Amino acid sequence: MIGSVLEKIHNAVFFQELSNDALEAVAAKATLRRFADGDVMMRKGDPADSFYLILEGHLKIVTTDARGEEIIINKVGPGETIGELALVDERPRSAGAVALEDVEALEMTKDAFFNLLDQRLDVALGILRGFSHRLRFSTTYIEKVIDWSQKTAEGDYSFLEQTQPITNRPGTDDDKAAQLLSTFYSMVRKVKAREEGLKQQVEKLAFEIDQERRKKEFEEITGTEFYARLKEQAQTIRRKRQGS
Repeated sequence: MIGSVLEKIHNAVFFQELSNDALEAVAAKATLRRFADGDVMMRKGDPADSFYLILEGHLKIVTTDARGEEIIINKVGPGETIGELALVDERPRSAGAVALEDVEALEMTKDAFFNLLDQRLDVALGILRGFSHRLRFSTTYIEKVIDWSQKTAEGDYSFLEQTQPITNRPGTDDDKAAQLLSTFYSMVRKVKAREEGLKQQVEKLAFEIDQERRKKEFEEITGTEFYARLKEQAQTIRRKRQGS
């Protein structure tokens, strides 16, 4: 059991380059926790008193918009950590975490975390590498938001055909960022649908205006004295042909 946990810790981004001795130090400071599908691991606004290293399963990192609707801002799985940023800046949780399936994780309290950093420089360096990875992912995420926002403003919705639903293993940071923007996709699809609806309404209105214009032009033509005389002459010619 210990060997299995150490192997999973070693696969974490923060601890990939640590020695077995350092990994054992991490495991000794942590507590094994299990969560069922739908369990809330942490809530936005909670005190930052621990962080988690995910060993098995996946969780969604969530917040809420102005209307109180859930927004998925990230998704984490085996080898990833959550909650460590709040330990560093000592502010309340900036987001919540909810299990998407059965989850197994190591929990390390705030005191144990800082005690470990004081004792082990190699672990501290591993944490810094993890922060760097998190920053790179955030940069990728922001770049996609900007790119797709610009395309939406230009009426280019081609990127919607390339989007995929959130999966358990999204692959690269670029793929993961794309999959996590489900709320953005939903918004853009609504904009596109509204735009297409307005276009249809405009086309319908243009057709009705054109029909009304033609009707008015016809009435104006048929209401002239010239048209009346022309009509009378046509009727006279028709009667003569019928009488011959």
